[in-house]
Amino acid sequence: MGATATVSIRGMTTADLDFATALTRAAGWASESMDSFAAFLAHDASGCFIAEAGEEKAGVCVATRYSRHGFIGELIVSKHLRVLGIGQLLFQKALDHLLAAGLENILLDGDLNAVSFYEKMGFRKVCRSLRFRGKFKGKKYDHIRALRPEELDRVCGLDGEFFGDDRSFFLRRRLESFPRKCLVAEREGQIRGWIMARPGDGLLAVGPWAALAAEAVRLLRSWPGLQEGIHSWRMVRGPSARLGDHPALYAIGSGAKG
Repeated sequence: MGATATVSIRGMTTADLDFATALTRAAGWASESMDSFAAFLAHDASGCFIAEAGEEKAGVCVATRYSRHGFIGELIVSKHLRVLGIGQLLFQKALDHLLAAGLENILLDGDLNAVSFYEKMGFRKVCRSLRFRGKFKGKKYDHIRALRPEELDRVCGLDGEFFGDDRSFFLRRRLESFPRKCLVAEREGQIRGWIMARPGDGLLAVGPWAALAAEAVRLLRSWPGLQEGIHSWRMVRGPSARLGDHPALYAIGSGAKG
């Protein structure tokens, strides 16, 4: 593909799911899966974008819109086409989509080599976004059990309080798709925390994960078998960095949608 190829951006469709998934796998984003992109499409197809260079699919980006906040993620371009500036075009398309919705704040998780670009686009650093990966054996506890469908409204309400916006669509979809990977901690008849997970590329991606008394970093760093990877930066464009900032949240779920 020559450097003079015409670049265009269009909406993603279900026919693009294989391409989007293959891009993330090629980049080593093991936490992402075809189900992730299918969920984005089902939530808001108008915020899912595909870039094409000539007749070749070249990149993807997703703008997730909640009621008051937006999140930009899944920005990735085929390696051999990055010289065309496609990543910046995709990012601008996603940003314009969220700005047009009049959202209070727009957030993202910026990889270290892209932070300066995001700062030029009006974003500022909020905190490090830590990532952990590893293997460990699970244990059974009497107060840990599967989340029941009739309890989901309660969990979604608590999650909205902790997270700072309504992401119940993704929680409901997670329970419907992977019911055995959605657990709650119950004491004295009350839900005290919950954890959800989904299969990734050869691993189990954990999040959201919430408990009513959390010391997330200390816990994860002390857990045998877990290793801390290279962090990204949680960044925001807008007056508030509140989204996802709550002491009860161990993991927000994904750097692609908060």
